[in-house]
Amino acid sequence: MSLTEEELRVRVGVAPRDTEALRELAERVGRHRGRKDEAVGIWLRYVDAVPSSQKAEALLALARAQVEARQNDEAIETLHHCTTEDPGIFAGLELLGELLRQVGRFEEAVGVFERAVEIDSDAVQPRVALVSCFDALSQPREAEAVLAQVRAMGTGDPAVLALVRELMRRRE
Repeated sequence: MSLTEEELRVRVGVAPRDTEALRELAERVGRHRGRKDEAVGIWLRYVDAVPSSQKAEALLALARAQVEARQNDEAIETLHHCTTEDPGIFAGLELLGELLRQVGRFEEAVGVFERAVEIDSDAVQPRVALVSCFDALSQPREAEAVLAQVRAMGTGDPAVLALVRELMRRRE
């Protein structure tokens, strides 16, 4: 049986470093549209309470909450910290690259997406984002090379092939 929000708050009040209660409370509060900033505050307490072995995953959860709260600059900073804690955290790299791309920091995004591709050589999404970044940086040759990789990955996969067609249409 799950605890109510009030019971979770009491539990955290008694044991402020109870990571299980903090995580559950942050998730529960974060489900409410008008309480995203409050959820970020609870995630910050969670990050502070987890052992170092769980720090990267905790920072990723915090960054996701910051994105939901429209705190993208803070999320970028958090994700830099996350990917420093665990350079192989694919989801953190993917989210960091996407946020950097959205704010126009294309060169930095390229480096992050390239690291993500090194970690998961079968990942399509970071490559698609790389095409977008290279196009924004007026580097068509690099964009074409990555697009060729995506095309080769899509052999026999109708979804990837449709994505390649859409990318080519947008680039025309």
